[in-house]
Amino acid sequence: MKFLDKLVLKIFSIIILAVTIAIVLVMTGIVSVEEIINPVASVLSGENSLKIIIGVLAVLMLLAIKGLFFTSKPESNGKEGIVLENTSGKLVISKESLENLIASVTKEVPGADTVASKTILDRNKNLIVYVTAIVSKDVMLKDVSNELQRKIKDAMKRTADLEVKEVNIKIKNITSKKVKGLPSPVEDEENKGTEEQEKEENVEENKLGEE
Repeated sequence: MKFLDKLVLKIFSIIILAVTIAIVLVMTGIVSVEEIINPVASVLSGENSLKIIIGVLAVLMLLAIKGLFFTSKPESNGKEGIVLENTSGKLVISKESLENLIASVTKEVPGADTVASKTILDRNKNLIVYVTAIVSKDVMLKDVSNELQRKIKDAMKRTADLEVKEVNIKIKNITSKKVKGLPSPVEDEENKGTEEQEKEENVEENKLGEE
């Protein structure tokens, strides 16, 4: 909202407030009608009062016409998307596009799945990303978080040429769903046992060879 629109709104708000207070005072009997009319009449009886009143009314009329028929377009504050400007014009990247990009990046991280994401611009025009995710119990939360932050920043820079100041991760839930490519805890124990057995056999074979 521009300055003139704010001024129109404030002036009419003050007028409505004053009229409302006067009506309430008269209706409750705190102030009589004469006590309100007499001061106004004394002001109007001055020599230059007519010119002043006409001038004030003209200004109010112009402001009213401006407010009714010439309202300014709302200014973009980053809620609908990210605006990139250059010498050739403007590029608006919708929030939906950025959220889809974040979702696709999250799927590339093993053990993570995006529930929701949000991108905002702070007062200094810095891009901040908020991601709510579900992760598997088979992965380290810290490692998944670091990987998400790195991949989201890289994707934003590579695809949209946007510098991301922060990527804030919120873990909503931890699932028991097995991650593809990662062994389960049972398999880990079996693998460890097999490796230890193989090491023992190799040691025994080496000893026999030395003898």
